[in-house]
Amino acid sequence: MVSLGLSVRVAEHVPHGLKRLLGRPAYALTAARLLPRHEAFRARIRIGGETHEVATHQLNVANGAHHSGQRIARDASPDDRLLAVYKLGDERRLRLASATARHVLTGPWRTLSENAFLTTGAVEIETDPPLPVDVDGEVRGMTPVSIRLLGNALRVIVPQSFVDT
Repeated sequence: MVSLGLSVRVAEHVPHGLKRLLGRPAYALTAARLLPRHEAFRARIRIGGETHEVATHQLNVANGAHHSGQRIARDASPDDRLLAVYKLGDERRLRLASATARHVLTGPWRTLSENAFLTTGAVEIETDPPLPVDVDGEVRGMTPVSIRLLGNALRVIVPQSFVDT
């Protein structure tokens, strides 16, 4: 998971004591505290020869089935060889909250073919202003960023009965 926006700020500011006490709800409480002052950003998402421009508080690029323990889409899988690029809400703060709730509640029934998702093997993202990039919970750089899949780059030991799709 690669994330840009509010979730990066939440990860940086969630109090450790609150995490120990509440677990995952500590992140939601921290997001609620930070959202009123969080500024939306513009992102240019380039996939192949197409550019998509969005304004949002949160942009995610997933390679897998789940985000924060919640299903992204029913057909998203870590071995589908797809990056799923999706924003939550738009530049309005309340839309982020409602889009996040909708995403959590409908993820198991949505599909990657819906307009909410852009799917690809490689994507380039620029933001205005430049933003920190969170990769699986660690801030690893700033935008602009180029993300691509490398098929079969990771060797995994599985039972002989496993069928690779």
